[in-house]
Amino acid sequence: MKFPASRTYVKSLLVTGASVMAAVSLTGCGLFGKSWDVKMEVTGPGTTDVSYSFSGETNAKTAAQQRLPWTSAQNVGFGFNDLVVKSADPGAVCSIYVDGKLKDQQKPDAKGNLSCSVDLKN
Repeated sequence: MKFPASRTYVKSLLVTGASVMAAVSLTGCGLFGKSWDVKMEVTGPGTTDVSYSFSGETNAKTAAQQRLPWTSAQNVGFGFNDLVVKSADPGAVCSIYVDGKLKDQQKPDAKGNLSCSVDLKN
């Protein structure tokens, strides 16, 4: 014997499915699961262009002609945290701290370019 699916039952299935998908996608943002406090900084003399992205972000942000020191911090879930600096003066240093501990630190190459990256995993 077949029972036709009621509208209420179908809506309930759709809402449940959407809720499960939302919960799964939010685990990457640290809302469900482990999260970390990530701080990015660039120190040194002068000004420079800074591009950066925290875990869960799909597009890098750019801060043009930033006077150093520059810093940005965010609480994030698992994923890549990247910091790129272009045309920095000699003496510039990029650093990424996770929960207050230094995880990556780099100095510029001959062209004044440098980058730091940290991959956070659950």
